[in-house]
Amino acid sequence: MSGAALMYRNCPACGSAKLRGSSAHAGDTLVQRLIYTPLRCRECRARFWIYSPFKIVFLVLVLLGITLWLVRVRLNPAPASDASNLTVADRQFSRLSAQALKGDADAQLRLGKMYANGEGVIVDVTKAAKWFEKAAHQGNSEAQFLYGTALLDGRGLVQDYQAALKWIEMPASRGNPEAQYRLGQMYRFGIGTPVDKVKAYMWFNLAAAQGKDDAVRARESVVGQLKPEQIAQAQTDARHISEQMHHKAGAGKRATTSPPASP
Repeated sequence: MSGAALMYRNCPACGSAKLRGSSAHAGDTLVQRLIYTPLRCRECRARFWIYSPFKIVFLVLVLLGITLWLVRVRLNPAPASDASNLTVADRQFSRLSAQALKGDADAQLRLGKMYANGEGVIVDVTKAAKWFEKAAHQGNSEAQFLYGTALLDGRGLVQDYQAALKWIEMPASRGNPEAQYRLGQMYRFGIGTPVDKVKAYMWFNLAAAQGKDDAVRARESVVGQLKPEQIAQAQTDARHISEQMHHKAGAGKRATTSPPASP
């Protein structure tokens, strides 16, 4: 090796023992950088190289680690490639899309959620709103709420407060606490309807009864703006709606568990 002193501890040019480390140069080769250490003589300024046992040991360990990793990968191949997983996801999405196109409301709701949340597909709020609408028209309560909130926020379709009120009121009347709370806020602030603090209190009261903490706080903020007789009326109305919801739920449960009629 030109300009290299393999095991010298003295300058090969002048014999001086006054040496110091030298920084790397652009012209240094890869081999020099990997297994040698550059030195420079303080007397004659000559630059030369010596073996670096530490670099050699480190290089051997790196090569050994790479070899062991390759052996392990060869003996334990991955159970499935990303491409095969993607194919499975594509097939599932295709089946769900086919069911939704045939009018399956649950599939339409699930497809809308996938587009809304970017689950296996690119987020597309327009397609999400479209599928929520289709399922909502078939009476799916969760889809009605999601379609109503899309109308309320103008997310994926033209904002329409009055239409939002209509769609959110449907699941609210069927016991959805999120819909009840959102409906209470609309009456409280006059969104899509004139301000009605009595109705706002009523819907907050229903949602709070189901454990909606935001509704508890909203109810407390509204109650001070109402007269005693208004509070009494709102509580009576809330109790009436709650009884209706429980009655409908009980009737539906009995209908699904009743034995078929005798021929």
